[in-house]
Amino acid sequence: MRTAVSSNTYAPDRERTWHLSIWAGGSITAWAVHELDTGRCVALHAAPGDELPDVERLPARPVRTSFIALPEISTLVPESALTPGMELQHLRLVHGSLPTGLLRDEPVEALGARCIYLHDEAAEHRLLKRFPAARPMSLQALMVRNVLRYATTGPVLLLHRTAQRVDLAVCRDGKVTLTNAFHAVNGEDVLYYALFALERCGMKPDAATVVIGGTHLNDAEEALLKAYLPEVKALPAAGDGVVNGLPIDRPERLAGLLDQCACAS
Repeated sequence: MRTAVSSNTYAPDRERTWHLSIWAGGSITAWAVHELDTGRCVALHAAPGDELPDVERLPARPVRTSFIALPEISTLVPESALTPGMELQHLRLVHGSLPTGLLRDEPVEALGARCIYLHDEAAEHRLLKRFPAARPMSLQALMVRNVLRYATTGPVLLLHRTAQRVDLAVCRDGKVTLTNAFHAVNGEDVLYYALFALERCGMKPDAATVVIGGTHLNDAEEALLKAYLPEVKALPAAGDGVVNGLPIDRPERLAGLLDQCACAS
């Protein structure tokens, strides 16, 4: 994946204007600039590898900077069940042994819960060295906020595909009923866990709209999902306001980047 697009309204030196979003992980590093007032994307650069592409085009002084650095290990804990200082124990209870890294937590107000997570330590270190004030964001918390946003007209399964992993969230009747991540090597794994998530929520394959995206979602996997799931949509789509008419090839592949601005306010 390699993308370099900008709107004619984007001026990197303009102050008090831009939100900078960064995605690092799964062999892809990308950044996007959004207008702070409107949330519209005005620049997006992505490339394979661990380094930020086209750094000369980065905004000189963004108002806000956010980032997601994969791989991520995370869990949701109800606020009522969380004792300060016990966050690491909650994460160990779910995932067992943990890698090194800075333990973080993020409130998810819609669920009355807190997302406890670890980002990839090396990727996070590289980003914070360049942007010390950048705000880390959890992919799982972003999934929860997005599935609630998409499910205003009916049940939704949100599926986000990255390298060797698929993140899923299900929302019905205004409530998030499932959120989890699974190791997924191929398209059959992705389909299996999508069907598994619906089954665990007591839903048939035709009972929910399946919204798909992610850096490693390929054509074959998308075709396989559509063969078994009647309603599949790729979002954000080219015509969405956040994409702002930029010629981004398959914007849904960078959903975790494009959606950060709306969730970082």
